[in-house]
Amino acid sequence: MYFKSTTLAGLLALSSSVESKVVRTSTGTFQGGKCSTTDVNYFFSIPYAKPPVGELRFAAPEPLGNSSRKVVNATAPAPSCMQFSGGLFDETNTQSEDCLFLDVWVPATPKPKLPVKVWLYGGSNEGGGVSDPTYNGCFSAQDSIVVSINYRLGPLGFLALEDLGLTGNYGLQDQLLALRWVKENIANFGGDPEKVLLFGESAGAFDSFTLSTLPEIPQLIRAVALESGGGRDLPTLADSKDWYSEFLHAMNCTTPDVSCLRSASTTAIKAAVKAMPAPSVMTVNTALANNGTRSSWTAVVDGKLVKQQPSAAGLRVPAIVGSNAAEGALFVLASYGAAAIQNTVTQTQYDEFLAYNFGPLAALVNETYSVARAFNGSVLKAMTEVTTDVSYRCPSRRALAQAEKNGVPVWSYRFSHVPSCGWYAGIKPAYIPYLGATHTSEIPFVFNFTTNMPPPDGNCTFTPAEQALSRDMSRAWTNLAEFGRPGDQSTWPAWRSNGSVGVVMDSVMKPGVVDYSACGFWDKVNSELNEYWDKQH
Repeated sequence: MYFKSTTLAGLLALSSSVESKVVRTSTGTFQGGKCSTTDVNYFFSIPYAKPPVGELRFAAPEPLGNSSRKVVNATAPAPSCMQFSGGLFDETNTQSEDCLFLDVWVPATPKPKLPVKVWLYGGSNEGGGVSDPTYNGCFSAQDSIVVSINYRLGPLGFLALEDLGLTGNYGLQDQLLALRWVKENIANFGGDPEKVLLFGESAGAFDSFTLSTLPEIPQLIRAVALESGGGRDLPTLADSKDWYSEFLHAMNCTTPDVSCLRSASTTAIKAAVKAMPAPSVMTVNTALANNGTRSSWTAVVDGKLVKQQPSAAGLRVPAIVGSNAAEGALFVLASYGAAAIQNTVTQTQYDEFLAYNFGPLAALVNETYSVARAFNGSVLKAMTEVTTDVSYRCPSRRALAQAEKNGVPVWSYRFSHVPSCGWYAGIKPAYIPYLGATHTSEIPFVFNFTTNMPPPDGNCTFTPAEQALSRDMSRAWTNLAEFGRPGDQSTWPAWRSNGSVGVVMDSVMKPGVVDYSACGFWDKVNSELNEYWDKQH
């Protein structure tokens, strides 16, 4: 195993400076540690499934039984699942296929039946992990239990090739099995299994949205919070065939079968992902991106686990759904670098971006989102706004609208505050004014993470006003787990399609109108591009 098993006597001999406790679960008995900054205990590297290797590679995860009577030291970070993006969200610690672990943070003196918040990290389903210091639960677990789940990424988590009997969604199934583990075991930590919130950001929100439309989800969670990722459409198995076949070709299996894929080294798998064709422009969430998969690695409508489009099925549990004011800025910076910072991205580059993502509707988008008329000549602003609307703001509205039709309570937000500190090590202070309230910028507020930023050892501290905003946001997420709502009607009005009321988070968190006025246009574009893709295939 990744971590070291010891006897209870040995564990009790740990340094007295580390206050910890022992918790027995269905997958073992674990000795945790104590956060140095708060009165919170942590339990790292708890396995929730058998290692997904050998015959379990490209297969559903299997539950792990407790085969040992020994107490396991749960103070060492878990290995990350294999990383495939090479970007901001990739973990830099140990990587392993044997990665199906979760972390738990618990108040050191918990009240009975605490609410539980279960986190799914983002990273385009290509990168990310529970050991990212930005997702430290020591601060947000002071009024609740926080659980963070590792799940398989890239082809190991999402490869779907129906001809080979691979229906994908392995990462989703990891998440579901972890939620079942939480349901079965969280009471042993002092948590209430009937008060579980699933929350995620970006790909984590996209996956959480998909899970929250499945028939079995109300038995596992009480509510869901979707940060910048709810409401998108998924490809079908047929849609994903062309793109995922590029991976199969890059694997250079002389006989393309599952045994070849299962026997390949992780080095070969990483090389194959790197060899897949990369779009020459920035992509957004349309039916034309990445040959119809919309994302490089994504859940699919497989007819088994996911039987219909999540956007059509709609949410089955109460939900917070929202996005940030300038989601797209982070992606424009990643795609165009210095040209983005200097605001020298050209109209030609904008035209290429529109042509790739919108095909026959590119001219319509160019006219409606005109650089000259709508953005005062700034291609940077145009690209940021298109990306924000297409991939985040308007899918969020579609998720809200379908939930309303389903009779499911939902609450909307718009995060428009520009943080005064970087929140990832790769976000330099000079970038912050350009990025604004961009993709991921709400995460430290939800985790109530306000000092030593960027983590793990930065020297920036949020202002007192930001610290208050962090407390309010973190508490709203806890409220959703504990009470099934983020606040009373005066502080968190429920969303209605005829008013788009919600919460605006800027210098403070207050009720307001969350502007979805552009989404009628984008709903039409989305529908027409879906029809166009279906006719072409």
